[in-house]
Amino acid sequence: MSGWIPRPYRQGDELGIARLASLVYPGIKAEEYAKLWISKYAGSPKGFVSWVAQGGGEIVGHYGALVSSANLAGKDVLVAQAVDAFTHPQWRRRGIFVGLGGSLLKDLGERGIHIAYGIPNKGAMPGHEKLSWVVAAKIPRFITVLDRKRAIGAYLGGGLKKVAFRGAVALHGSPGVGDFSPLISMTHPPESWPAIESLWTLAKAGSGFAIDRNREYLSWRYPEQSPRGYTVFMKSDGGQATAAAVCGVGASGIGQISELIHAPEHEEDAGLILRGVLSHFRNGGCHTVEALASTPELKRLLGSERFFKVSNVLLIAHANDAEGAEQVDALSTAERIALSYGDSDLA
Repeated sequence: MSGWIPRPYRQGDELGIARLASLVYPGIKAEEYAKLWISKYAGSPKGFVSWVAQGGGEIVGHYGALVSSANLAGKDVLVAQAVDAFTHPQWRRRGIFVGLGGSLLKDLGERGIHIAYGIPNKGAMPGHEKLSWVVAAKIPRFITVLDRKRAIGAYLGGGLKKVAFRGAVALHGSPGVGDFSPLISMTHPPESWPAIESLWTLAKAGSGFAIDRNREYLSWRYPEQSPRGYTVFMKSDGGQATAAAVCGVGASGIGQISELIHAPEHEEDAGLILRGVLSHFRNGGCHTVEALASTPELKRLLGSERFFKVSNVLLIAHANDAEGAEQVDALSTAERIALSYGDSDLA
């Protein structure tokens, strides 16, 4: 193992993990990341599994998974979302990523969590492939530009994707954003979670794969004190929510539509909310707005507001045991997947 050993997380490891993260990702402050790690992992409603690599008297690698309840092919299952896999810069190419991943995935299987999913970055894919992860779906990522000059400036530099982005901005321009509709209410977590939980029960019908959105989950994914300043937009009819959105703002001035949900036959209400969201983001100084569109309705809604596709994010899956192999097949062949920015761990 080239001087390192894998072991499961022990209470108190979070500061060592945070120091490691600050080395891997410049700009991260270890003390702040340690608090974030605790709220993210220890606060996970269904629990978590985390493995670290110990080497030279410090933590030199980390691979985590957050457990959620989901519906897959009509069955209620537990799934694990693989997140936060990183290695100390001076300890790379020693098999830490693959070794930790193998230990964690085996651990998940032994806990009865048969399937794991993830949204990897490009650099991590070779390691995932060595661990027998498969691409289960490609989820379109859409953006719209509210301030062309600032948006182009944010994406300056080389690379085909950035060139393509600048070209798309020039072609599409900025959307027309009207006034905020008085039919929409704007609230803050957690007062809106009961309504969204009820709405989600209706909206998820027919999905081959969907993470459950209950109050506990929503409070954890979108905490009230988050630096992203999550805001909830709601449209109701007769006291019943018909459409809702959860939105946050990143430090770079990019707004994210973390959730956009509507009840069957209420797509028009979701469009009304989407226009209100864009007005909110523009008034808040955002130059770009992002969203994932995993369903035909979301693609249609985003297209109606002049969002354009810039890339796909990969939804990858891993079978942790024999039963997991059947679940991966079910996920890979699902005709409808309901995946949001929140589920992707990108929000």
